[in-house]
Amino acid sequence: MNTDEILELFQKDKLLVRAMDYSDLSRKDGDKSAYYRNFDVWAKEVDMSLHNKLTSISSTLLVAGERIPTYKNIGFIINSDKAEILHVSDVDSGSSGDAVNGDFYAIKSDLSTLFELADKTRKEKLTDMNEVNVSIGNDAIVGLFVDKAVSDLPKSHILLAQEYYKMHTGKELPIFVYDSQKGDLQPLKMSEEDKKDFLLSMESRLKTLTIGYELYNTHEIKQKTLYKNTGSLKETLSKLLSSTEEKPQIQPTLRSFSKRFLSEDR
Repeated sequence: MNTDEILELFQKDKLLVRAMDYSDLSRKDGDKSAYYRNFDVWAKEVDMSLHNKLTSISSTLLVAGERIPTYKNIGFIINSDKAEILHVSDVDSGSSGDAVNGDFYAIKSDLSTLFELADKTRKEKLTDMNEVNVSIGNDAIVGLFVDKAVSDLPKSHILLAQEYYKMHTGKELPIFVYDSQKGDLQPLKMSEEDKKDFLLSMESRLKTLTIGYELYNTHEIKQKTLYKNTGSLKETLSKLLSSTEEKPQIQPTLRSFSKRFLSEDR
């Protein structure tokens, strides 16, 4: 589904968002000094969606032009046309359990459709987070969202999530920026080079640009390092070499190290 089609769903009050946590920071096995961003929770939901077993999950309907908050500031975008709607509420319904197991629970609501929810939201100018419980397959997941924020941290996490999803499924989901104060949704416009430069600038805050996840059914662990920030070190080495021309006693060791480092494909 392309960007225009997703925005059309938004304007038609058919776009749901599934809020997700930031990836955890985990240690690599056997190396206490190395870390990776752990997407296990995301991977479990994606795996379940691939087998049509992601059921009774909570989501929020975005209503164009209305100030609807999301449960968390990043997550999946869901095409409601591909979802089975189980329960609709104009507030947090305190849902629990799973309809498949027969123990699904949510507070009683007088709403039954997304149209009714959007209509009530506009007429009464509701600003509470609504809750829509759905069951979906993977074809319902059409994008990623990040709430508009002053901080760059949420954007860095959704960019990592985009890379994780591509690593897991082979598909790249478009990212959209949601402004909950205006009820507006816009595509995140960044080139691949811009994404790379931005994530490298955020590496110290993220602690690592290595991402990974464990498949919940096979327990297979997959990891990938996105980028390596070595450009500044190469520049530093080059400057050091130039500055040691007056100190021949330290040049052999430095030149030997530099030659090996700078010649490697990093």
